[in-house]
Amino acid sequence: MKKFIHFICIALMMMPVMAAAQASQNKDQGTSTYKTGIGLRGGSYTSGLTFKTFIKDDAAIEGILSVPYFRNSFLITVLYEKHATAFNTEGFKWFYGLGGHIGSYHYRHYYSYYNCNKKKCIRINEYDNHNRFVSIGIDGILGLEYKIQEIPFTLGVDIKPYIDIVRPGLGYFDSAFSVRYVFGGN
Repeated sequence: MKKFIHFICIALMMMPVMAAAQASQNKDQGTSTYKTGIGLRGGSYTSGLTFKTFIKDDAAIEGILSVPYFRNSFLITVLYEKHATAFNTEGFKWFYGLGGHIGSYHYRHYYSYYNCNKKKCIRINEYDNHNRFVSIGIDGILGLEYKIQEIPFTLGVDIKPYIDIVRPGLGYFDSAFSVRYVFGGN
């Protein structure tokens, strides 16, 4: 429950930024400078491939296929994002959005215990490799992206808080840096 409350607080703190981005967007016409981008995302919890395509000039769908730091795990995230010009500068875009994720985690659980007899105690360390669970949850995103004018690439930074709803209590605050090759559009 504590993680869910943190997630709600973060979402509420993002509201003024989203409102400012929306106001800036209303001034802009045709904010998209590319149609589709594919690249890499390096995150604090999740890293992997990212794919973004614009469905309107100011709205995009982003898909992220990531490999969390757990062994033999994967996470698929789909986000709906709104974009607006940032800093009144060509190439810079704020974006924010909501979406969801589904994935599977598999990790090793380390534990130890003592086996004692009358003469001495021996510490025994073991691993449990049977910890697997499915992850389904809600994601938010807030970020800044820069489209390099001379070459077809974008650089982006974002924060992506997410919370698992199938296995309650697992919430994360992910931050990342993205690089995408972009094509199509203006």
